[in-house]
Amino acid sequence: MNIFKASSLKTWALVALVIGLIWSCDQKDDPSPAQNAVEGKWKLETISGGFSGRGYTANWNILEIKSDLTYRRMKNDSLRYQGTYVLQQKDGKTYINFKPSASVPPSNDAFENQDKEALFEKEKFILRDPCCDLFQYDFSKAVN
Repeated sequence: MNIFKASSLKTWALVALVIGLIWSCDQKDDPSPAQNAVEGKWKLETISGGFSGRGYTANWNILEIKSDLTYRRMKNDSLRYQGTYVLQQKDGKTYINFKPSASVPPSNDAFENQDKEALFEKEKFILRDPCCDLFQYDFSKAVN
């Protein structure tokens, strides 16, 4: 009888473990914006962070993200930088990786240096470098 109780207890423990694992996998939050939410023209509002916390002055003010996985950074209507981008999920967060095109002179700012966490807060689009003492870029939807 004791053997039966021990094996029954092990079976129930295993079933509870499997159910717990399945439930925890289903509970993942998915902050990833849909591809079409990222697409469009975004007006650069502020750049903050860096060692001083004050950011830097950019020589561009519009980020255009297109559905064909290309982007352009412009100063008003003048093209400054362009390239391709990739959206990806890491640790439950959405990141965007910008890869500059070789056909445009390289940027001397920190924008394309590493993956950026992509966040949406109300009407704002935020790109945040994933490490301390780096930059955060705040955008609002640009009027065409």
